[in-house]
Parts: sequence; structure tokens; C-alpha cells
Amino acid sequence: MKETFGLVAGILQVAGLIPYIRAILQRKTIPTKSTWIIWTVLNTLTLAGMYAEGTVNSQIVGAVLVVWIVVGLALRYGVPGWTTLDKICLCGAFVGVVLWQMFDSPLLGIVSSLSMTFLGSIPTFKSAWEDPNRENKAAWTILFVSCVCGIIAIPEWTLAHAATPVMFLLVVCVMMFILFVRPHSEAIAAKCGW
Repeated sequence: MKETFGLVAGILQVAGLIPYIRAILQRKTIPTKSTWIIWTVLNTLTLAGMYAEGTVNSQIVGAVLVVWIVVGLALRYGVPGWTTLDKICLCGAFVGVVLWQMFDSPLLGIVSSLSMTFLGSIPTFKSAWEDPNRENKAAWTILFVSCVCGIIAIPEWTLAHAATPVMFLLVVCVMMFILFVRPHSEAIAAKCGW
């Protein structure tokens, strides 16, 4: 059963980014370059660390396959320029890579990569907070379902097995809040005069 949920998580990881890619090409979604660069590098490093630990799952494989496509599109069609926040997040991600190399520990690599993955998500969180229309709600909804399947598929609750699905779910939950809950709470607050 867990293997089935793991496979579904990987398939949905790829499927969720198809509407995202389409929205980028249609200029309806404007990805944040720094986030996608960080996600691409760190997801790839996380996959390498999980491979070294023997804990690779379909969700990370699906994520790595697709982020390489999206990062290319983000570089071409993404938010122009580099903010101070973008630069700080890129530097933080670099520090995570250096730590992994210094300590030569796949498990530390997974943890530092995932920590930097969240840090790298901040420019996208900020962009979506400022204008939720920059992100594709259908893609994030599919990714949310993928993450729930990824959590169900965790074979054992160890750091090596659980860290990636938990971090993916955390990032997607923040985006779901920004895209779906926040606009409605602002509308309610405005109607109440708050």
C-alpha cells in the first residue's frame, strides 16, 4: 500500500507541474528564478543523499525530473532581476552545499538541502503573497495531493525517510495558505472593516 502511495506521489509531482509549465508558457505564471534554481540544485542533491542512504522515493525522483524543466523556463520567463532576498537565499543554499561537502554525510546533506529548500522557497512565498495570480493554483493543488500521498508512503519514520516528504508538504502548505486562505481572509476582513 505504501509503495502505491509513493508511486502516486511521484506521478502527481510530475503531473502537478504540467499546468505550471503551461501557465509559464502562456505568461499566466511568473516563477521566481532564485527559488527554482535553489530547488533544482537542492532537490538534485537531496536525491543524491537519499540514494546514498538507500531511501530514494518516487516523489523526489518526480520533483527532480520536473524542476530541471521549470528552472530553464524560470530563467527565461521568470521575475526579472535579482532582489536582495534572492541573493541571500542563493547564498544560504550554497552554504548548505558546502556543509554537506565538509562533513561528507549524506544524512547531513539531506537535512541541510531540505533546510535550504525551505529558505529558497521564501522568494516564491513573497511573490505569491504580493500577487497570488503569479502562481498556478491547479499545479499547487495537485502538488498538495502529491505531498499527502508522499507522507502516507513514508515506510518508516526516520529522518532519512521522512525529511523530504515532510519538507515538501510544509512548502506546499505555505503556498496553499497564501493562494487559497489568505485572499479570502483579506476579503472577510475588508467586509468587516478590519
